[in-house]
Amino acid sequence: MSRSADFEWVSKHYSELQEKYPKMYVAVKDGKVIAADREYGKARDTASKSTSGFVTGYILSGEPFVLTPLIQHSPNKV
Repeated sequence: MSRSADFEWVSKHYSELQEKYPKMYVAVKDGKVIAADREYGKARDTASKSTSGFVTGYILSGEPFVLTPLIQHSPNKV
């Protein structure tokens, strides 16, 4: 499997990855997670000990969040 195919695999299986690896970096090779850690460097180093040519990505938690705008009121301006 090529790197681009592994990127596509991550996209296709993202919701599954969120369940197993929330808030973690995962290293993927040939459609398999070969390392995962909360720190990028640790995930990369673990994966590179066994192979090369893998892709690494961050998996979001999947928890909903809301961005709230900050509106400041200045009494001197209309």
